[in-house]
Order: sequence, then structure tokens, then C-alpha cells
Amino acid sequence: MRILIQWLAMICLVSPLAQAHPVSYKDAVGLMSYNSPEMNEILLTYSLTPHFAVAGTYLRDSKSEFYIPRVNFLLKRWNNEDSQGNIYLSGGAGYEKFASKNYGVSLGEFVADWESRKYYIYFDHLYLNRSNSDNVLLPDRDYNHSKLRVGTAPFLADYSDLNVWLILQGEKHLDESNIEMTQFLRFYIKNTLWEVGARFDGGWAFNYMVHF
Repeated sequence: MRILIQWLAMICLVSPLAQAHPVSYKDAVGLMSYNSPEMNEILLTYSLTPHFAVAGTYLRDSKSEFYIPRVNFLLKRWNNEDSQGNIYLSGGAGYEKFASKNYGVSLGEFVADWESRKYYIYFDHLYLNRSNSDNVLLPDRDYNHSKLRVGTAPFLADYSDLNVWLILQGEKHLDESNIEMTQFLRFYIKNTLWEVGARFDGGWAFNYMVHF
């Protein structure tokens, strides 16, 4: 128990971004939500072990709604003296709701991140294999969405104090040519994290993560 407490304390102090991870310590519950005018995503996770979590995803995009139970795996973690790196894999299957009809869908996701108390980099690629060909706004049955984020903390704060981060995000659907750029202010205190963002094209974004 003492070793576990020390390990958790190290993660909290070294990694103020750890609340966003899809797998956490045993019995942890995480709620994450990512929101913009075009897309909403909610992810609820429960970590059965420090390397494995069960989860559910709700995703709304281009007039389709996706409901997908899934499993998340911590494939690799590097704990260094003042930084941490992680690789995660996820898989699941559920259904896509469009125009009052349900269609089968399967999910695969790859997440990699590295973070210290000062710097942060994150990459996420989400893949959906869809049976729905009726939604002309999502013409490809293979749905690909990639996201790259880099960030820095303008000052260092303790875990129990308010932490502030500056985040730059680029994201792209692989069937589109444009890259959507968003700048975020991220705020973090104890088990709660939230972000407010402004896109370069004038849109908005709001994300939050809570860890129990």
C-alpha cells in the first residue's frame, strides 16, 4: 500500500495531465468530454487494473451518433525522474445511429503522449469501420480522425494549486484536406481539468476531464 501511495503521488506531482489518460490506477473512474460546434465526444472509463480499463464512448459527428463499448490498454509506460510517456491501444464495437436507423460500427484507437511538468505532446488517431453508407456527410465507411497537441506551462504550480497550460492543437479527418487548428487554455486542479479553446477559423471548443 505504501508503495502504491508513493507511486500515485509521483504521477500526480510529475504529471499534471494524467487525468486525461484512458487507463489510470485500479478502480479509478474517469469522465472526459470534448466539444465543438461540429463534434461532441464523451468517454467514461473504469480501470480494472493499472493496465486495463473498460469504457464507453458517445460520439456525435456530421449528423451521426456513435455508441461504442470499448476496452483500453496501457501498452507501455516510461516513468523518468521528471517526465512520463505512455502508449495506449483501444478497441470496441457498437452502433451508429443516423436518420433513426442503426448501423454496426467497430473502433480502433492509438494514443501516445509524453509530458513533464513544463512540456506536453500528445497524438491520437481514431479509426471507425462503419457499415453505414447513407450519410453523405461521412461518405467513407472508414472514418479516420487524427489529433496532435503540443503544450507548455507558463509557470509551475503544486498539485493542489491551480495549474495553467497553453495548448496548440491540430486535427484532421483523413478524407479532408484542411487541418483544423485550435489554441487552448487548460486549467487543472486536483482531480478536475478543463479547457477553453478558440479555433483559428473563429469557432470554439470546450473540454473537461474529471477523475474519481
